Amino acid sequence: MSSIRYSFVVMTLFSVLLTRAYGLPKVRPIDDVQPNKTVKIHNKIRAEVGVAPLVWNKTVAAYAQNFANRQAKAGVCDYSSMRHSGGPYGENIAAGWVQPEDQMSGPIAANYWYTEKRNYDYATNKCKGECGHYTQMVANQSFSIGCGSFRCHDNELIYIVCDYYPMPVGDANTRPY
Repeated sequence: MSSIRYSFVVMTLFSVLLTRAYGLPKVRPIDDVQPNKTVKIHNKIRAEVGVAPLVWNKTVAAYAQNFANRQAKAGVCDYSSMRHSGGPYGENIAAGWVQPEDQMSGPIAANYWYTEKRNYDYATNKCKGECGHYTQMVANQSFSIGCGSFRCHDNELIYIVCDYYPMPVGDANTRPY
């Protein structure tokens, strides 16, 4: 009995040491963002309402990634602590847990924000519930996008930050399209 317990303890310690030595797989933010697919989905959604396509903007992407890095360094890993950057761009943020399939990514975030379309009433230019992420995506004042990401909780929670340039007007008198 004691040799079984000893073996269990040794294996557990060995597993912990290997995990610390090799860590979880390194994930580059760009792998979560998937720029080409993210832009493609945005442009499909924008085309539905007759808005010109977006292009990927490296400067805006660097801004989004720098903000994401600051959030990660500050340990902002719960939804209630997440705040927008307050920077010079329009901004959408989404978060989701790592899944075997369809884990949070730029394309998944874009499709998630698109679900808010049903809450936007073009005739009144008002939201019936949450629709600001959707109107941000289709705002005809923006012509480029850049995104970044960060992970929390041992690589298991992914935040996607997408910024839009120039920042849309977004007031009660200006429709997004």
